[in-house]
Amino acid sequence: MELLRIYSAILRRKWLLIQAVLFFVVAAVVMTKFMPKQYKSTAKVMVSTSDASMSVLSDMGLQELVSGMSESSDEMQNHIAMLTTKPLLEKVIWRLQLRTDKGMPLPADKLLIPGFWSAFEAPPNITVRQHQNTDIIHVVAQADDPELSSMLANTLAQVYMEETKLQARAETREARAFVESRLVVVQQEFEQALSLIADAQEREQVVDLEAEVKSAVSRLSDLMMAAEENTVRVQEIQAQVREVKALHSLERVDFVGPSTVSENSDIRSYRESIAQLKHQRQVALKDKTAIHPDVTAIDVQITAVEAELQKALDEQHGLDPTLLKLQTELAGLVEKGIEINAAIDRTTDRFASYPEKMQTLSQLQLAASAAEQIYKSLQDQSYQIGIAEAMTVSPLQLLEPAVRAEIHVTPKMSTNVIVGLFLGLLAGFALVALFEYVDDSVKSPEELRDIWDVPVLGMIPAVKGDRINIAEFKPTHVAVESLRSLRASLDYTSLDQPIRMLCVSSSLPGEGKSTIANGLAISLAQSGKRVLVVDCDLRRPVQHLFWKGVANDKGVTTVLVGKCDIAEAVQSTGVENLDVLVSGPLPPNPGKLIESLRLRQLLLEASKTYDMILVDSPPVLLVNDAVLIHRVVDNLLMVVACADTSRRAIIEARERLEGSGKEPLGTVFNKVAVRVGYYGGGYKKAYSAYYDSPDATEANEEQGGAA
Repeated sequence: MELLRIYSAILRRKWLLIQAVLFFVVAAVVMTKFMPKQYKSTAKVMVSTSDASMSVLSDMGLQELVSGMSESSDEMQNHIAMLTTKPLLEKVIWRLQLRTDKGMPLPADKLLIPGFWSAFEAPPNITVRQHQNTDIIHVVAQADDPELSSMLANTLAQVYMEETKLQARAETREARAFVESRLVVVQQEFEQALSLIADAQEREQVVDLEAEVKSAVSRLSDLMMAAEENTVRVQEIQAQVREVKALHSLERVDFVGPSTVSENSDIRSYRESIAQLKHQRQVALKDKTAIHPDVTAIDVQITAVEAELQKALDEQHGLDPTLLKLQTELAGLVEKGIEINAAIDRTTDRFASYPEKMQTLSQLQLAASAAEQIYKSLQDQSYQIGIAEAMTVSPLQLLEPAVRAEIHVTPKMSTNVIVGLFLGLLAGFALVALFEYVDDSVKSPEELRDIWDVPVLGMIPAVKGDRINIAEFKPTHVAVESLRSLRASLDYTSLDQPIRMLCVSSSLPGEGKSTIANGLAISLAQSGKRVLVVDCDLRRPVQHLFWKGVANDKGVTTVLVGKCDIAEAVQSTGVENLDVLVSGPLPPNPGKLIESLRLRQLLLEASKTYDMILVDSPPVLLVNDAVLIHRVVDNLLMVVACADTSRRAIIEARERLEGSGKEPLGTVFNKVAVRVGYYGGGYKKAYSAYYDSPDATEANEEQGGAA
């Protein structure tokens, strides 16, 4: 039943729905025509590492640089995040000279978040995403110029490749700078040592040293060389420890490296538990809110497991084999350095037993030899680091540069029209619902019975036209059939005491009371009864307009004032058994004539001649004439217009009649739409098919259309 009401409401207000849909569709078309076009270009970047450079660096003994160059799949998100950082975007803006309408450089945020009016302004914007299950990054750029969109994507890819190349070479540059600074210092020490030896040899006239001195010098030289190498190695290990700790600092609850997951089964178990709990939470949120006890319980479990995962990560970082190995090696190197320094001190102390001159010369030669060895070693390391720096490349490779787009991606006419159609339907249904909500009119017999507890004697369909005369309709017309049903209902309600006089009225004008009175009179006349229609609406009479040749020069008013008798005022309608007594000239005081006893005498006199008298009275809420006429004729039939008469008007009319101590015989639900409700399409088709059959046509011709 509710669906039928909704369907009826939509049909009643279909033009409102159609107008809303047309408005939004036309708006979508117009917006599509005037919105700026946007072109999309995509540059594809591959994240990879050169196997050749890694092999060469490994052969050179620079494994720590190789490990720093290796990429993991989890770092794809880091690359995507770096591509959208503000400094990088500002470099792109500067290279392409992207500016606002005021001539200022375009803010970097505008490239990522174009803003609310982006669809109408079409500013350049960038989106970075990973191709599914691959190491390929898509740099997608959109702009109102196809050339600018391709340049924007390619420039961002190139700038980031340059930045990653510089970052990849940062470690080798730092090591090279350290070695070069030490080379300068060692070279100065070596030159100074040679100068001192020459001075000492010349001053002391020393030509050769004994074998023990040579052995001691060689030993001290080796120890000093070992001390320097040990110092360099300690610095390298310290750098590797810092790098491992930096990698550990990147690992969080929401980001755990694959190596950590593979090495630690507890961490892998915690991550699987978190994934399962998050899945359970998503399932629970389908039919529950975020504050539901079940959802909050899952959130508590997620928090607890994440805390356990963080604890496990901390333990894993503390027990990392690589870190422990480096720390152990560092501790060993420190101890080794202490031992080497102690050995140097011991070897140096031996020279105290040598003659002072030879000791001085030996120390100078030892310093020179050590400085020379260190200098050669540092030169070799500088050469190796230079090769490593030259072979260090960016982990990114431009796989496919962005090309100039030939077809714009937005706006799309079909998409916008579909969206406009959807919004139009949505707005149309909303307006229909709003109008139905504020509409106070009665739309069904059930609603009418809820307001006024009197029988609904008939439902009359809406028929086009101002003055409908059913005498001109076919006997099978649905309006004729509905009036026959109304006539039958009147007969059933008056089995004990037949109705001789019936007043037809309504709450307000325009509800069709005069048309119902006229149609009911015709139906009664066709059934064989002699019927008289009396037009007592002395303010706006219309009964004379239903019939051709019927004048309004004499009628009820002329009879009441005594200018003629009723026989002279009654006029024939041309329909067998049906006459009409029109209102006559409009009087200056209609209410006084209605209140007079002459009206009752007129109706009683007419009832002697006619089987049925139908009185067309004014609306109940406008004047008191209908109440007065009701007292005269005893029976009142109220006409209510479907989807036109408000509940308030019906309630006021009911209260007015109840205040006068009278209750109507029943109501007539008029102007019911044939397309919906109780005159639905299925009933109408079945009715037409039945009466259009040859047997039915023959039967109607035999009966002359009378019932």
